[in-house]
Amino acid sequence: MARRLPLSGTGPLVSFARELRELKERSRGTVETVVALGASRTAVYAALNGSRLPSAKNLDAMVEAWGSGSELERRQWHDRRRAAEEGLAEAARRQGAATAGRTPEEEDFTRALRGLWSKVGDPSTERVARHCDLSARTLDSYLDGRTIPTESRLRELFDGLSALRADDSAWLAATRDTLIGEVLFRAQTARQEERARVRELATALPEGQAPVEFGPFPDGIGPVPGVRLGQEFDNRRTLSLAGVHRPLQAGICGLRELGAESIVVSGGYEEDEDLGDVILYTGEGGRSPQTGQPARNQQLTRGNAALATSAATGAPVRVVRGVTTATRSFYRYDGLFRVEDFWSENSSGGFLVWRFRLVALPPAEQAAAVARVSDRVTAPTDEDGREAGQAEDVRKGKGEDVGQAGPVRSATSVVRVVRNTAIATHVKRAHDYTCQLCGVRMAVPGGAYAEAAHITPLGSPHYGSDTVDNVLCLCANHHVLFDFGMLIVNDDLTVVSRDDSSVLGRLRETPDHVVDRKRLAEHRLRHGVPRHEGMR
Repeated sequence: MARRLPLSGTGPLVSFARELRELKERSRGTVETVVALGASRTAVYAALNGSRLPSAKNLDAMVEAWGSGSELERRQWHDRRRAAEEGLAEAARRQGAATAGRTPEEEDFTRALRGLWSKVGDPSTERVARHCDLSARTLDSYLDGRTIPTESRLRELFDGLSALRADDSAWLAATRDTLIGEVLFRAQTARQEERARVRELATALPEGQAPVEFGPFPDGIGPVPGVRLGQEFDNRRTLSLAGVHRPLQAGICGLRELGAESIVVSGGYEEDEDLGDVILYTGEGGRSPQTGQPARNQQLTRGNAALATSAATGAPVRVVRGVTTATRSFYRYDGLFRVEDFWSENSSGGFLVWRFRLVALPPAEQAAAVARVSDRVTAPTDEDGREAGQAEDVRKGKGEDVGQAGPVRSATSVVRVVRNTAIATHVKRAHDYTCQLCGVRMAVPGGAYAEAAHITPLGSPHYGSDTVDNVLCLCANHHVLFDFGMLIVNDDLTVVSRDDSSVLGRLRETPDHVVDRKRLAEHRLRHGVPRHEGMR
């Protein structure tokens, strides 16, 4: 059944969706014809419903299925998509969150890479990943145009293709050099210029940025008073003395209970990817003290656990980058990032590592956080350490030390994955709204309540499928525990608590709802259980 929703309102997303619908109706095409060309069904419906813009790859499939498929028409649609992106960025800037748009040079690179992929026979990313040190998920992000690889990552990609096409090794080497020397260089340069433009736009309005409010940070969390963005430090000792990153050796500073204060990005792990505003950071531990080489699986403890706590609380983390030039090496404070996701995966050496995706806070939020901390440092305080007037407000019932009578609101723009509610409803009905883990059915006015939990998340960087075999029917409590990896389901469907390793029972299935064991194995791996192993 079609998931087409009525379009209302104005804006870049709605306008682009209307044009897509007109293209589809003129051709009398269907979504299935686009999916048959390799597009994501969910992404196609999201574009038609005005929820988000399609990726370059999905847009090409739509133009080929519903249009003439000519190069001219494809370029015209990419121009429309770029205009919509710029419109969204401008709207975000006026709400206090300037964002970088995708440049034509980046699209040229993605187009060249997909053309190369087609010439070598469109191999699956899983197959190529087996012959290089890149994951299939990373390769997908390059082909979809979500990220641009570094030079070293692009060389790894070509190593994987060369292993599959040994007879074409000379041609692939020449193509690699052209991509790196010309197309990739132009894309990276344009990206840097676009980021610089966005930083200027962030303060271009006469009124400045829209205000963003933060609550009080726990001790050590957030910006350090007096330390400016981009400030350089000669060594780890000066970093520590300034309070930016206190440990002299560890790459992560923080506690499991409060979250991470700061991290140092210095290229210590091959798996690390520094994309500027987005960092894929490898956790700590697992190295041999004698050789310094990976020797065992990493654990979700100490600094890794602190970053996981930051992902749950949303508290910002200070990022410091190690920089080496021709004349010296130093450390640079690069601002506040938010931990958006974390998971575990097998490293190139075969050991389990924890990975964290950090995204830079928009300029308005960076400035608001600094102002908040600065105000608290400079405000007069009474003998109890409260800011002047705060103690009197507490006594009069106007507020407490934490919390506030009226929650602060700030405008933000959100891009979310559009889920198929029909799938969730099917799974819930298959179990009569009863939790598959504990058997509890929560009766509420009008019926019963249960939640649909995706085993492999739909969003970046996991990109799970919105299908029946990837969904569980859970109560609210077990949904949270499952998402945080505190509950693990083995291939025999036994459910194990990570808290005390006790077996809680068996996950129930029905004839209408059979769970994908591969997804369960991915969930275990993502939360620290080595591949091909369960828990007992």
